Amino acid sequence: MFKPRTIFSALTAIILAFAISTQIYIQPAVAAGGTCNPTVGNLPICPSTAPSESASFVDPTATITNPTNITLGEKVYVAPFAQLDATNAPISIAADSNAQDQVKITASGTGVQIGERVIMAHMAVVKGAAKIGTQGSTGPFTDPVSNTQFSNTVPETFLAFNCEIDGATIEKNTVVNFLARVGPGVTLPAGKVVLPGKNVTTTLQASSGTSGKVVNLTQADVALMEGIIEVNEAFAKGYTDLARADLTNVTGINYAPVTFFNSGGLPQIGGSPTRDPNYRNRIIGNLTFQDSLPTLTNKLANRISLRADEGEPFNVGSITGMANDVVFHALETTSLTLGNGVGYGPRALVHGGRQVVDGVADGPETSIGDAVGLGPNSVIFRASIGNRSAIGQRSAVFNSTVVPRTHIRSRTIYADNGSIILPVEW
Repeated sequence: MFKPRTIFSALTAIILAFAISTQIYIQPAVAAGGTCNPTVGNLPICPSTAPSESASFVDPTATITNPTNITLGEKVYVAPFAQLDATNAPISIAADSNAQDQVKITASGTGVQIGERVIMAHMAVVKGAAKIGTQGSTGPFTDPVSNTQFSNTVPETFLAFNCEIDGATIEKNTVVNFLARVGPGVTLPAGKVVLPGKNVTTTLQASSGTSGKVVNLTQADVALMEGIIEVNEAFAKGYTDLARADLTNVTGINYAPVTFFNSGGLPQIGGSPTRDPNYRNRIIGNLTFQDSLPTLTNKLANRISLRADEGEPFNVGSITGMANDVVFHALETTSLTLGNGVGYGPRALVHGGRQVVDGVADGPETSIGDAVGLGPNSVIFRASIGNRSAIGQRSAVFNSTVVPRTHIRSRTIYADNGSIILPVEW
C-alpha cells in the first residue's frame, strides 16, 4: 500500500460474473475519455482492450454491484474483496486512484465521486453522497514542522485504514487518518489532516486546529501519498500483465506481480510452494506458513486477503483462528513476522512498516508474538506486539513496541510507545 519514506508524518451483488475457467466475454461497455464501466467484458481488466500502462484492474474477488452505474478512470487498482455498490446512485473513480482490500463504497443520493490520485486504504468506508478529492486548493500551505510554505499542484487525498466518510466532502491535499470519521455535510478543507480516531461532525471542527481533531498537512504527508500512488499504479499494471498471461494467475493462492519493489513468487505453505487458483481467499506472493494447506483451510474463514505483493517476506506461525475479512500487507522493503497461536478477529489489519525514531523510519518492523489476540476492526501498523497480549476491538497500535501481556482496551489509539493514548470517538 505505501512506499516508505525516510521522513514520516506523525498521525496516518455482483461478484465477478464471468467464469475464469471458460473465459466468457460480453461486449465491453467503454465510456469516453479513457474511462470504462466494470461490466462483465471489462473484468478484471478495465477496459479489456486497454494497454497495460493505462488499464485499470479489478481483483476477481471484488464485488461490483450495478456496474453500468460505475465509472473507472485509467490506472485504477481495485484490490481483493473491495465492494463498490452503485445500486442507488452512481460511483465514479478517476485516474490513478485505488480502492484497497475490504474498502466499501455504498452510494446514495447524488452518488460518490472519487477524484484523481485518491488513496482509499485497507478497510476504508465511503457512503452516502460524498465527494473525495474532486475540489480544493493546491496551496500554498504552511508546513507546521519546518514553518515553510509549499504547494502541491499534483494533489493527492488519503483515506487511511478503517476510516469512514459518511456523506462528506473531502478536498484535495488532505488526510483522514486511521479509525477516524468525517460525518454528513462536513467539508474537510485542503491542507488539513484528521487525527486518528477522531469523529468530525462539523465543518468548523474540520477547519480549526482548536477543535483538537485536525492538524495541518505537512510536506512529509505529501511525499508519503505520492509513494502510495506510485505503488498502486504499479499494481494496476502488474496484475493486468499477470491476467493477460493467464487469467488463473489472479485468483486464489497465487503469484505476486514482479515490480520495481517486489520479486514476485508464490506462497510457501507447509513447506511447499503453493498455487491454487480456486482457493476461496486471496493469498499472494512471498508468504511462508507453518500450517499445511488443509490445516490452514480449516482455520481461515472467508474474504481474507494476505498480500505480500509490496513488502516481503511474511513469516506466519501456526494460526489459532482467522475470522472473516482479515488483511495482511506491508510497506515496500519491509516484512511481517507473526507468531504461533495468534487469533485474528474479523476485519483485523496487520500492516508491515518500520517504527519511526527521531523522524526516521529505521526502527523495529511490524511483528506479533505468540498467543496474541487481535479484536475486530483492530489495526497493527509499525508496531511490535509482545507475547500473550490482547488488542481490543476498533483499536490501533501504531509506532510502538508493546511489552508481553499488555491489554489495549477497545476503541483506543495507542501510539508512540504510549506517549499518545486517545479514544476512538465513534
